[in-house]
Amino acid sequence: DGKFTFNALPAEAQMAPMYALEVYDFDADGNLDIMLGGNLYRVKPEAGRYDASYGVLLQGDGKGNFSSVKPEQSGFLVHGQIRDFAIVAIGESRTLLVARNDDSVLMFKVYDE
Repeated sequence: DGKFTFNALPAEAQMAPMYALEVYDFDADGNLDIMLGGNLYRVKPEAGRYDASYGVLLQGDGKGNFSSVKPEQSGFLVHGQIRDFAIVAIGESRTLLVARNDDSVLMFKVYDE
């Protein structure tokens, strides 16, 4: 009906600036989830680095609500400045590619049914 409702994201999604976002059913439960990544190192010395995030998976419930999944559960913990995500098919599997600023690309296998 053209109306939006504001829902705050969990605190874990607000620890650092986020530059990468991927929407996908990462846990294969039928609901879309959100993967976020960011950080920013090149700032004025008096401001300090914005590096409190290691990426975060937000699990969707299918009703527009999202909850943070601990890295121990999701298997997603990335050091550095995340700048982009891409999901690619490798054989029958899906792989999440993680592009980081001034660093190597990382690969994470996405849950397969």
